[in-house]
Amino acid sequence: MFPTATDPGYAFVANLVASGLTFILLLVSCKGAHLHIHTRTLKTIFLYSLPLLISGIAGTANEFIDRQMIKFLMPAEESLAALGIYGAVVKIGVVMLLFTQMYRLAAEPFFLAEFKKDEFKESNAAAMKYFVLVSVFIFLFITLFSDLFALIVGPDFREGMYILPVVLISNALSGIVLNLSFWYKQLGATTYAILITGVGLLFTIVFNVLLVPSLGYMGAAVARLLCEVAMVLVSYRLGQKHYPIPYDLKRIAEYVVVGGIVYGISLLCSNSAEAIKLFINSILIVLFVLYAIHRERINIGGMIKAILKRK
Repeated sequence: MFPTATDPGYAFVANLVASGLTFILLLVSCKGAHLHIHTRTLKTIFLYSLPLLISGIAGTANEFIDRQMIKFLMPAEESLAALGIYGAVVKIGVVMLLFTQMYRLAAEPFFLAEFKKDEFKESNAAAMKYFVLVSVFIFLFITLFSDLFALIVGPDFREGMYILPVVLISNALSGIVLNLSFWYKQLGATTYAILITGVGLLFTIVFNVLLVPSLGYMGAAVARLLCEVAMVLVSYRLGQKHYPIPYDLKRIAEYVVVGGIVYGISLLCSNSAEAIKLFINSILIVLFVLYAIHRERINIGGMIKAILKRK
């Protein structure tokens, strides 16, 4: 039986139709191809990908189980309102996740290609540094102009905007976990993914149970942050033990500290008039961009010329 006109089940119907059309189009593009299953290759693929599937399930639980925790661990008369506020703020934090997803689509094929060992390590270390730099910029851009981003959600949900920095940091850390996963994917040691996401899931459950009853949706945000911190530490420790990569921790820490200083200055000016606050925050963002360009010696003119040449 099909859903009614106002039933959210139509979203599932739309996904089903889209998947069916995609399958049909793929069949057309495969016209003339002959199916042949290479058993040895199939076994290799399963051995490589099955741990990633299991860790992916745990990773999905890490991202979404906090909603269920809010619903069932908070008082019934408060839980649905809190869930709505939390979900609205998390939507703004999706900007950071979109950057991470875009980065994943470009980086995974790149790093899983046939790299020489030293080249892989150098490239991975450089990618981590630049990923953190861009993540700090996105964090600052969203938090410094959070009043504008708050317009995305309804007035009834804006009271939860104070958890936005925590949500953004968590999402940035999930991207760092992605960067720290390339070494074991290239080596084929994907069973480490289960250990890492398993630790994250444990932290998610334990700290949601501990924090949500007393802190509400802020407790869920903190639990997610602790989960990501735990996965970063475990990933980094395993990587440095089995496949050490020379990450530029000094420069990465510098970017984080400078970003923290910029954010702190913005907080000090948060009680100013809206126009003054907007002006100060705009100056702070420009100064951070200029600092990053100078620190990394980025040739903006050369980049623009290269882009124009491609066109």
